[in-house]
Amino acid sequence: MYLVHTELLHRRADSCIPQDLADLLQALAHPGDGVEHVVIHPHPGHGMTVGVYVLADRLQDAEETAARLCRRVVAEDGPLPGWRVGRSEAPLLAPFGLDGLMD
Repeated sequence: MYLVHTELLHRRADSCIPQDLADLLQALAHPGDGVEHVVIHPHPGHGMTVGVYVLADRLQDAEETAARLCRRVVAEDGPLPGWRVGRSEAPLLAPFGLDGLMD
């Protein structure tokens, strides 16, 4: 399983984020997408980060799935028209206990 962070951006800083957006995204996932869970991290004035937990064989597949899911939500007939998808990538995390060895 991979955690992929996908940016959703809007030109207007005061754009409203639906309270049930994680549920809306989960409902837009297709059965074969491997989407297990969705979380929303709002960034007032900048948009939001969507965290998508995806079952996939490869990281690239997971990143593409998360981006595709987010494109569904920003489509003209989706719940966030006017928004756009930014980066979609797995966050890099320092291995536990090894972050000091890299200095």
